[in-house]
Amino acid sequence: MSHVQYVDELVKEYLLFRGFSQTLKTFDNELKAEKEKGFRVDKIVDQLMQYIFTFDLMSLRELWGHLDTRMFSRLENHFTPAVRKLENAVLKMYLVNATVNNKPERIQEFFTKLTPELQGHSEWKDWFAYPFIKNPEDNPIYSVHFSKQWQDTMLVSLHNFLATIFQCMPQPTLLTIDEDSNKLKRLQEENEALKQCLSESTKIESISDVNPGSTPHHPPIMDDFYIIAQESPLMENPKTLRSLIKNIGGGSSPILHRKSLSSAKKNGDDITSTKRPNTKGRVNSLSKGELVSKRSMSCDSRLTRKRDSSVDPAIERKTKDKIESSYILLSQEEYTEHKTSIIQCKSNASGSYVATGDADGIIKVWTPIPSPKTVATFTSTTLTSNKAVTSLDWISKNERYFLHGDNNGSIQLHDTRDCKTLWEIQHEGSRIVTLLCNPTDSTFVCSLSDPTEGKLLLYDLKTKKLERTLPMDGNVTALCSAFNHNGQLLITGLSNGNILIHDLRRNEIIDNLSCHSSPVIDIELINDYTNICAQSEEGKLCQRSLNQTGKVMWETKIKIEKNAVHGKLFTFDQSGTHMLLCTQNGGNIYKMPPGTQAKVLELGGHKGTLCCDWSTANQSGTCITGGAEGKARVSTLLSP
Repeated sequence: MSHVQYVDELVKEYLLFRGFSQTLKTFDNELKAEKEKGFRVDKIVDQLMQYIFTFDLMSLRELWGHLDTRMFSRLENHFTPAVRKLENAVLKMYLVNATVNNKPERIQEFFTKLTPELQGHSEWKDWFAYPFIKNPEDNPIYSVHFSKQWQDTMLVSLHNFLATIFQCMPQPTLLTIDEDSNKLKRLQEENEALKQCLSESTKIESISDVNPGSTPHHPPIMDDFYIIAQESPLMENPKTLRSLIKNIGGGSSPILHRKSLSSAKKNGDDITSTKRPNTKGRVNSLSKGELVSKRSMSCDSRLTRKRDSSVDPAIERKTKDKIESSYILLSQEEYTEHKTSIIQCKSNASGSYVATGDADGIIKVWTPIPSPKTVATFTSTTLTSNKAVTSLDWISKNERYFLHGDNNGSIQLHDTRDCKTLWEIQHEGSRIVTLLCNPTDSTFVCSLSDPTEGKLLLYDLKTKKLERTLPMDGNVTALCSAFNHNGQLLITGLSNGNILIHDLRRNEIIDNLSCHSSPVIDIELINDYTNICAQSEEGKLCQRSLNQTGKVMWETKIKIEKNAVHGKLFTFDQSGTHMLLCTQNGGNIYKMPPGTQAKVLELGGHKGTLCCDWSTANQSGTCITGGAEGKARVSTLLSP
């Protein structure tokens, strides 16, 4: 990030060149007020220490909160303890500095303002007695924090932590343009060097061909099974197993391949040839079929360089990519216990159970493998006829329990082992739009829709108590939601087509993205939780960057069921490179980004697909699709 200042100067120069004087003035003012200090770690650490030395507690908290929202909240979950430890160390240094400078009023102010926030943390349990301890530097609990060694270690750790984050965070294109230019220059130099080597090699080969005393070199004849003894066991290499399954009955031996070519020649087939004259006037021709097909792994590795040079590398690479990137459909079965449209389907974390909910308020819990079998059945307690299951999610930390919500404002927690309902929360006159369990703690988010307004509520699973109502921008309804990996950010699609990003720790909105012109009905995070994929009611599907706000990665238009209650309409495999998408005829798997050319597999089986789920807990991924005809289709895949 050391070149950020250089890019800032380039932007200023460009704005001045274009005559954007007001924009340049605004840009200068914002640069002066920016909290990241041009991503200079030393400047950020100095600013934190300046706030400590001047006893500016609110500015210290504001700067750390900005770093937390901007960067720390997007780290992997296992970094959270390190972030909290550094934050506590900075606050303790503030107290130590106040003590050293004999500022008891600053210590009192510290605990008055931060006690509600710190009292639930065990690390601060002994520090609430700090204001009442005389000579805390002599107390064994606090003495280590007065040592120069502890303070220096803390500052070095903070410096290294920030430097590592800045080094690894995604950068905008403008910051990488210099690096890309240098890379292109290196590639051009390498390309010229390779051309020179190829030219010299061709000259040597030509001299060898005109030498009458030279003896042609033929590749050794090898048995195709020779390579088996040298390869690792199949189970240690899943791709080898996958290739073996894919080629059963489809492989071609060299003899049969030559026979098919000769018969095609006799029948007058049009065979495209690649001709290469040699120095003796002979013409060597290879058919197009020979270019694409390969004898075997063992024979290919032993071909001479001269023969390899005649094979088009683009065709060979395209064929290899196609084989390695596609899924293999191993089996398909149907679950037919529902009598009406299946609106919701969701697998638990291990993929051992699937819960499906229909338009009659019936929820079935069943095992998808080896064949669908019902484990438990739950029925909505609502007495009215309009009791469709509108939302469903499994508890993240315990696969035994799941939540469901319906059209009449009822939320229920179910126990699959004892086949019973543990508790119910009733919102009279409302409709439960979505339920989503936090991946790291025992809370869940619930979206309500009623005639007057929409609400987004955060509940505690254990106590059933409403913790708080999340802020919303305007009179809108939250139609879909997704947590990031550590459960600290909530991304929500709204009825006005926008996407809200909530910071749950601070209970505030940190971003409001304008995404679609119609309601956002499904949303998911992909690619290490740095990109948002959202689908609108009119069938528009797009991917946007979470790090580069507003940047559209791709957009496409798909057909969806009109005027139908539905669940999740798309989901991704574990790598985020393939998407399972609900279509009118069943589920389709696409390589990202989706499109006609990117389709790799059609699962089919429905006359209107209303929900889907993709469990990748094991290598054989399981795709579940629920249809308007009341059938759930289970497709078992072998992943690439």
